[in-house]
Amino acid sequence: MRDLSHRLYRLLNSKSFFVVVLALFVFESAWVALSALYPQAFDEQFHFGLIQLYSYHSLPFLSAQPKGANAFGAVARDPSYLYHYLMSFPYRLIRLFVHSQTGQVILLRFINIALFGSSLVLLRRVLLKVGTSRPLANFCILLFILIPIVPQLAAQINYDNLLLPLIAWVVLMTFSVMDQLRSRKLSIVSLCCLFALCLLTSLVKYAFLPIFVAVIVFLAIIAFISYKKSSLEQFFKDLLNSWKKQSRLMQICLVVLLILSMGMFIQRDGVNLIKYHNIAPSCSTVLNVKDCSAYSVWDTDYTRHVSIASELHARTFSYMTPIKYLSEWFYWMWYRSFFAVNGPASGFTNYAPLPLPAIGAAAITVLGIFLSIKWRRKIFKNNPHLIFLLLIILGYCVALILQGYSTYHYTGVLENMNGRYLLPILLFVAAIFGKAISLQLKNATIMKVIISVVVLILFLEGGGIVTFLVRSDDTWYFQNHVVKKINNEATKIVKPVVIKNKRSPISSSVWLE
Repeated sequence: MRDLSHRLYRLLNSKSFFVVVLALFVFESAWVALSALYPQAFDEQFHFGLIQLYSYHSLPFLSAQPKGANAFGAVARDPSYLYHYLMSFPYRLIRLFVHSQTGQVILLRFINIALFGSSLVLLRRVLLKVGTSRPLANFCILLFILIPIVPQLAAQINYDNLLLPLIAWVVLMTFSVMDQLRSRKLSIVSLCCLFALCLLTSLVKYAFLPIFVAVIVFLAIIAFISYKKSSLEQFFKDLLNSWKKQSRLMQICLVVLLILSMGMFIQRDGVNLIKYHNIAPSCSTVLNVKDCSAYSVWDTDYTRHVSIASELHARTFSYMTPIKYLSEWFYWMWYRSFFAVNGPASGFTNYAPLPLPAIGAAAITVLGIFLSIKWRRKIFKNNPHLIFLLLIILGYCVALILQGYSTYHYTGVLENMNGRYLLPILLFVAAIFGKAISLQLKNATIMKVIISVVVLILFLEGGGIVTFLVRSDDTWYFQNHVVKKINNEATKIVKPVVIKNKRSPISSSVWLE
């Protein structure tokens, strides 16, 4: 067993292992990108439509609602627009040479795979930076790409695929600024770049704002602790000295970067907050109800709201308690991380998770939470990196839950419970869980090997692309003979070796929300 342990350690610790993991991710995501009928469930039609819309604008600043844009909501005031604007440039080039929509979609999907893949490289660096061993970091990345919704998300046009690498980049830059503050060698370049990056990431998806707040709070505490022996006045002196040390060209670049990022942020989020008292105002706050009705997500929620209002008046409906809502939130976030879902072509048909990877993830979560609480002092003592990750996790999850609960009170329906929303923080959770499990099994090398092998087997029994193959059928694929044949043959190979439960199809538009 010790020999097996040593071999497993060498394998996971090797540089080539992570390359293999990346290759596996690209393979399974490319498979879905080339197979899955457009549009896929995670708002792909919405994102592609906005990319097409922005391709007719040289600048992202929209003074009014563009013509024909009502199907996408109040576009001119949408705070999450930067992904669509940036992606419009490769789309402009692609449409010059590729005239079929299918070809355009597939090429844009591959750009999204590249974006998601870059996040794996950056997130691995985050894991190593917080003290995760290389074997454990590589193993965590492997399990991450075996979560069924990972290749499903990466293989479609979606702003989350840009959000992930940006969040990882923000975390790494925050670590760098933290180290500078603790050593009293602050760089104005690092601070300005981090601030600008946070502003721009907020414009990719406004759900990043809680992480932005976590960055500000964390660095403010670090600055206070680092300078408390002198004064905060010294902090500003160090900042000024760093500015003076920069060349004239660098100073100009920093000023331009800050003006650009702050200007773009204020133009959307700032104006929204001042004019509509909400960073992400409801469509009907900006446009009229008739125009907003063309936006299916808003129209569905509005119809539900009208219905629930009458039910509440007639006392035929009552809201579940916050505790009950929280239990539903955890359950559906887990469920919708491991399920399989098709797009609107089949009414968003989705199937239950395959049992073994879903059970494996649930077991790791329960064990990780228990051991993290048990070893909390040793995990976070003298480790500000992990404290920062914990701050991100708590802030982000609280924001998700509060937003979902607010929507639930508006519609009376459980929405905003899609597992893909947790992907930006899952590997941060893995860093803390990994530390806790390592402390528990510090001298139990054989047990580490057994647990690793068992968990990997559970995830391989339906993880990643396997869930897509087992649960899908011809209605899920591009209507191409070769695509159907390849998927059907692959399914015939995979199905006999995978433990399955009932297919249990469900149709619901909730996957859009």
